[in-house]
Amino acid sequence: MLRQLSKLYNQVKNNNLYLIIGTLIFLKGLGFCLNRKFFFYPPQFAWLMNNVFLDYSMMIAGIGLLVYVCLPSNNNFVLGVLLAIITVLLAIITCIEIEHVIFAGEIEFVQNAISNSVIIGFILWTARHYSKR
Repeated sequence: MLRQLSKLYNQVKNNNLYLIIGTLIFLKGLGFCLNRKFFFYPPQFAWLMNNVFLDYSMMIAGIGLLVYVCLPSNNNFVLGVLLAIITVLLAIITCIEIEHVIFAGEIEFVQNAISNSVIIGFILWTARHYSKR
């Protein structure tokens, strides 16, 4: 039992960037799911932008990456698919935030869009340069 915990600890320690990315996307999805009062522009597309499918997808992708980090498997294809899904979900959120800034004049979304863009860049860098196990 102690040996298995030691192996799990070393595996998580060696994949800490994936652990950070998985936790981050899960918490973003949870935050969107718990906070249902957003400003939407244009209002007729509020049903599309306030879709719980996007929130749950973010949480599932985050949990999937966290589970992948804890599994002893070594499949780079699965890792690439999980990182791609997370990147696409963040890109959708970033595009919605930029649309709010440009068309609705909501300047406070600039910081969110920039931080999401930095996170996307971090994920792309991690996928390209970080050791895949």
